[in-house]
Amino acid sequence: MQTMLARRVWREGYLAERMQDEILQEQILIETEGECVGQINALSVIEFPGHPRAFGEPSRISCVVHIGDGEFIDVERKAELGGNIHAKGMMIMQAFLMSELELEQQLPFTASLTFEQSYSEVDGDSASMAELCALISALANVPINQSIAITGSVDQFGRVQPVGGLNEKIEGFFTICQQRGLTGKQGVIIPAANVRHLSLSHELRQAVADNQFAIWAIDDITEALPMLTQLMWDGEGQTLRQTIQERIAQATQQETRHRFPWPLRWLGGTSSN
Repeated sequence: MQTMLARRVWREGYLAERMQDEILQEQILIETEGECVGQINALSVIEFPGHPRAFGEPSRISCVVHIGDGEFIDVERKAELGGNIHAKGMMIMQAFLMSELELEQQLPFTASLTFEQSYSEVDGDSASMAELCALISALANVPINQSIAITGSVDQFGRVQPVGGLNEKIEGFFTICQQRGLTGKQGVIIPAANVRHLSLSHELRQAVADNQFAIWAIDDITEALPMLTQLMWDGEGQTLRQTIQERIAQATQQETRHRFPWPLRWLGGTSSN
């Protein structure tokens, strides 16, 4: 049975192999080691009309922030490449973040989120958890572990919701890691509600058994953040939430200072009405 399935995958896997070659030859930039601020590996399912099977591949999501007016720029939506469900997922994850930060004023940053090297329409909310993690990383200026990919949607309370195409997504990221050489630190984060849907290849299951690849199932976004950034979202000690709030306070203070006439700024004074 395994031999038959392997032959079927080989017959139907031409397009998947070509896409993987693009990544391995660094024509599509996907990092599977190291750390990077505001960048994360999401997982996508690719379907071509007339092709017998869908396949998964990692997608690089990036987020940059700068002093601004609190706008969240969805590049896919602005370029008319993002669908309605994708837009809904973006708004939901923004609502969660703003609720958690409990700001008394508008966010003094503008954030821009995009799927890098994506030139076709993007839809669905299965990347909303990855987008939220990238946004938090950029706001906190804390790097994300590039050895880990993530899939799942989130609700306005930060709870992780199941998504489709899970097996193809995991297999796609595993194949790239395997081709580059498994380090024992690579893996994927998935919704706990999706565990019942797992039906993975023998090769991948063996890699998990040998501790060469990992699959982590979570129920809440706060469980993913420590694995990706080495910092808790909230709690004792230095946390991501505290770090973001400190950066917001610094940016607000800087913005207020720049409103003063330059002689007062030079003297370190304040202005009054």
